[in-house]
Amino acid sequence: MGVALISAMGSCSLPLQAMPLTINTEEYPPFNYADDQGQIIGSATMLLRNALRQADIEAYFRLLPWARAYTEARLSDNHCVYSTTRTHEREALFQWIGPLVVNEWAAFSLAERELDVTSLSELRDWRVGSFREDAVGDYVASSGSNVLLAPSERENIARLKAGLLDVIVTGKATGEFMAQEQNIALEHLFTFHRAPLYLACHPSVSEAVLARLQTQLDALHRDRQEESQ
Repeated sequence: MGVALISAMGSCSLPLQAMPLTINTEEYPPFNYADDQGQIIGSATMLLRNALRQADIEAYFRLLPWARAYTEARLSDNHCVYSTTRTHEREALFQWIGPLVVNEWAAFSLAERELDVTSLSELRDWRVGSFREDAVGDYVASSGSNVLLAPSERENIARLKAGLLDVIVTGKATGEFMAQEQNIALEHLFTFHRAPLYLACHPSVSEAVLARLQTQLDALHRDRQEESQ
């Protein structure tokens, strides 16, 4: 389990929280994952680290299986979790900071299978893989497909390779990242949704602290937009 600490630096007009935030995440590349040295990295991670640093907010990062990361943030004081899809069912459970990045939801199969599947309704005829407490899998299950749940994304890739699944549903960037990482030829069947990803925090977290974090996150997004123009 990877652990990292961002220290508060300098002074600010609002007091820091009494305890550091505990920020849970999972292996969900390229947004959040551990490198070869066990450090938690990824595009969402780097953006969040920078916003925390600029807001002078102390936080511990932990890498956990998604179901545990999500559940601890839902039940434990001063805990947060990312990268989290903001759904109607989850809305009242957390305080939301973001968006961090945008996730495209997609369906993949092994390229060698040459499956002709182009819509969610057609997935009902196949063995579809996702993982526990994942918004993508929940969305596909709500459309009528029988979704088989694994502990993690990488477990789904292993099940796909072993012939235990026909299709996996995940973020498009995540599927492409894992295919390259494991040297597997995946076929992108179709994309079916775009969802911003957030930091979701337990209601006990100070609203003033989160407001300061949101301000810094917004400033980072503006800076990026200006640089790209």
